[in-house]
Amino acid sequence: MYLLSVNQGPSEMDKEITISYGNKGNEELLYLYGFVIEDNPDDYLMVHYPAEALRNAPFSDSKTQLLQAQRAELRCLLPRSLLDRGFFIYSISESRNATVSNDNNVCNYSWSGQRKTPSYVNKLVFPDDLLTSLRTLSMQENDLFKVQSLLEELVGSEGEREPSDTEVRAAVWEACGDSGALQLLVDLLNTKLMDLIEGTGSEESDTKLLQNASVENNIACSESTDKTGSVMSKNKWASIIYRRGQKQLTRFFLREAEHVLQLCLEQ
Repeated sequence: MYLLSVNQGPSEMDKEITISYGNKGNEELLYLYGFVIEDNPDDYLMVHYPAEALRNAPFSDSKTQLLQAQRAELRCLLPRSLLDRGFFIYSISESRNATVSNDNNVCNYSWSGQRKTPSYVNKLVFPDDLLTSLRTLSMQENDLFKVQSLLEELVGSEGEREPSDTEVRAAVWEACGDSGALQLLVDLLNTKLMDLIEGTGSEESDTKLLQNASVENNIACSESTDKTGSVMSKNKWASIIYRRGQKQLTRFFLREAEHVLQLCLEQ
């Protein structure tokens, strides 16, 4: 095995040589390498819509076909860095840039010209791939008929050609907008947060455990109130860091989703 150094000059004697694991979230670091990073800037949150729920949903066949036509997925990774362009500031960071460009490529084409580009689009932290899936999943019967009508208008009732995924996304957005998708997103994030808290307690309880622990070599020593000298393993310390980070990210993205939903309903 060969190691390549990014240092162009000669290495100094007796100086520690470090390696980079790459830009990985805490889940990958914990699973692959057995450690985590507090306040990891590369951490992420997984949001997914259960496939079983889709199968049991009204008009599941039509929605499945639309999802396939749009090349949409039922799961999405939300990197922590997305929050840098949102409505709220979540941490003090010199690297935060208020002028971060939004490359979300949000669908904003309107057949009728009546559905305008949302006012919140430049601060929307959620990728359009995620919103595309959620728009489709939240569609009602009249929305499905409207999408079918729009696509027939575009490609002809005889189906002279297949509409592109971009055209199908535009038709879905024209038919139902963002309100249903954002409400579904709020519900998904609320459920995820409640599941995390029910399984392992609140952020506050995790923080209290970490405040009473100090990492030293291969163990984290925990000072208990009864002075029994109980010991917390390093693996347990890492798992608490990971789960607290997941609760924190879920809460942050939930706050963004709730705010955008409110703005959407007011327009």
